[in-house]
Amino acid sequence: MYLSEEEIDGVDFIIIASDGLWNVISNKDAVALVQDIPNAEEASRRLITEAYARGSSDNITSIVVRFDKS
Repeated sequence: MYLSEEEIDGVDFIIIASDGLWNVISNKDAVALVQDIPNAEEASRRLITEAYARGSSDNITSIVVRFDKS
């Protein structure tokens, strides 16, 4: 097992997803799709829906983690 810790400044969210998503959606497109969706679960569902709409036939896992900036 490998564990790493990093300090992330100025980041609102991260997207963790399987190749079923990344094979059809670029990093830039994924960010554009979810950046204005405040709810992480809704953002994740949006990515999955878009991946299938773009023709993904693989299984898809998507996790969006939003960071509280307060």
